[in-house]
Amino acid sequence: MSDLIGFLLYLVETYGYLGAFLGSILGNITIAIPMPYAFLITALGTNLNPFILGLVSGLGATIGELSSYGFGLIGRRALNTRQLSNLESVRRLVEKYGYFTIILFAVTPLPDDLLLLPLGVMEYDFKVLLVSLWIGKTVLALVLAYAGYYGFDYLSTLYESSGWGSVAVSVLLLGVIVYVLLKLDWSKIVDRL
Repeated sequence: MSDLIGFLLYLVETYGYLGAFLGSILGNITIAIPMPYAFLITALGTNLNPFILGLVSGLGATIGELSSYGFGLIGRRALNTRQLSNLESVRRLVEKYGYFTIILFAVTPLPDDLLLLPLGVMEYDFKVLLVSLWIGKTVLALVLAYAGYYGFDYLSTLYESSGWGSVAVSVLLLGVIVYVLLKLDWSKIVDRL
């Protein structure tokens, strides 16, 4: 992990805001490898303009998180007609409040991938997803950058991953979510609502 932190810090020290942008993409591209994204943004806030850093990092984080949505789109091909029909009902239900949910997941320590993968499978509206994710990730990056700027280092620990244990829990929760999405008869549930 210290090698990874060293690499990300090297990116930023060498390339400044471009390094922060690239580090933010890498820090959000997968749930399989925990990245110290929050620590990086907070640490950089001590040396770089926190407003520009927050905007650049929010954009990079958004691009990185889109990989989960893409994996969901690819995974859709493995579903049968009945499962796709059920997911269509879920998609209609999610469309009502989906943007609030996406923003909530993006701005908090909740694992975005648990939401973005199923949204990809459901072919959720990409424009709404993109804007909602960008808003949430930019707000988070701005908070972290200003926390570093004003010396509130303890805030970064709020958003730090707890290592491989959090990866295991995220993967397990993702499995449960996918299982529930595929096994429940969502068309009946939506009809009742």
